[in-house]
Amino acid sequence: MKYLLWISFLFIGESHGYVRLTNLKCESYDNTFVVFPECRLKVLGRGIIGANMHIKFLKLPINRMVLRFTTYRKLTGYHPFLFNVSDELCRALKYPNRHRVVYYFYTAFMPFSNINHTCPYNDDVYIRNCTLDDRMFAKVPLPKGIYKLTLEMDDGVMNWASIINIYFEIDID
Repeated sequence: MKYLLWISFLFIGESHGYVRLTNLKCESYDNTFVVFPECRLKVLGRGIIGANMHIKFLKLPINRMVLRFTTYRKLTGYHPFLFNVSDELCRALKYPNRHRVVYYFYTAFMPFSNINHTCPYNDDVYIRNCTLDDRMFAKVPLPKGIYKLTLEMDDGVMNWASIINIYFEIDID
């Protein structure tokens, strides 16, 4: 009987997996367009890691910006996985569409950022204590593994100005 009680205590505290950030890198190719005063991960609690970014745009106002989202999965190095899409940010914010990848990422990061209106943008962009949650991956279930999400920003004249690499690990049952 005491073994049955012991086994039931083991399953009460059982974890069903995790999704966590492992690294964050921000790089500017055009320092006259965008700089990153802050780009780091911060431990918020036991096993909780949050991303903090400060994106400072130097050529204001921003009336047009193209974003490219690319995911990679680590196997023997990082290989392209699932999607590689580009979209115009101002149009995507003005006409949100649930069937686009940009909308999916925007809704995931919106509670942690100050991106809450359409263009023109005259402010810096802040992302504070952004944590990943397994509910974020309910619509796009990914297999267990290590992933890299790249977010490339274009200044509007097809000049890739910066790249943000977000590394994360998924281990969900």
